[in-house]
Amino acid sequence: MTRFLQRTVGLLLIGAGVVGLVISLAGLFIGLPALSAAEETLNRRIDDLDQALIAAADGLTVADASLTSATETIIVLETTVRNSGQAISDTLPTIDRIGTLVGVEIPRAIRSTQQTLASARETARVADAVLGAISRIGLLGANTYNPDVPLNQAIQQVSDSLDPLPASLSSVRDRLMVTRSNLRQIGTNTDAIAENIAAINNGFRDARQVINRYQTLVTDLQADLAALRTALPVWFGVARTLLTLLSVWFALAQIALFTQGMSLLRRL
Repeated sequence: MTRFLQRTVGLLLIGAGVVGLVISLAGLFIGLPALSAAEETLNRRIDDLDQALIAAADGLTVADASLTSATETIIVLETTVRNSGQAISDTLPTIDRIGTLVGVEIPRAIRSTQQTLASARETARVADAVLGAISRIGLLGANTYNPDVPLNQAIQQVSDSLDPLPASLSSVRDRLMVTRSNLRQIGTNTDAIAENIAAINNGFRDARQVINRYQTLVTDLQADLAALRTALPVWFGVARTLLTLLSVWFALAQIALFTQGMSLLRRL
């Protein structure tokens, strides 16, 4: 090897060694603080995420409590509406019975009573005639039987007073039937409302199931963040060790080049 070439190679080796050594030292003194800064930044981000998850968990807890309270209220409301509908349904036979009593049985009894009164009126008319005749011939004393209203007329008046009752009772029965129809419609509407309320309650139950799944997801994420926070110092510790070893190894290699270059120059 010529002296010029030997000097050139030696200088190149020395230059490469110096540059490599500077790079090694720069990597060591810049890389380690960078790793520390990265670790600190990641820890802050983990803290922020943890706070966000805590807020989300609190919000889900409040939402679940609200839905639970609403579900209980809806259940009570549904039960009340169904009981009201059942009470209305139970009332319908009573109204039917009252309608039959007012519209059929009582008018029948009135007609039967009037027939009985008609028979009694005939009997009373005969009795009035007999008593009047007896009174007129003086067998029972003067003016013994002289009523202001003869018995048969009094019975007729009672029978006549019963005449408007069937029509009035029929009107009452018609109104009861209208009331019964309205109550039946109300009962049907009440059942429909109860079904709608039950559907709302099912929606609340589905929403609570979704919230429970989100709560499980948040809990898992919090556990993952806790594990990551625990693992970060280990990972960055390993990274610092590797960076230090690599920097030292690279620096030693550059020192070797520098030494070799100096050795070549000394041989000149």
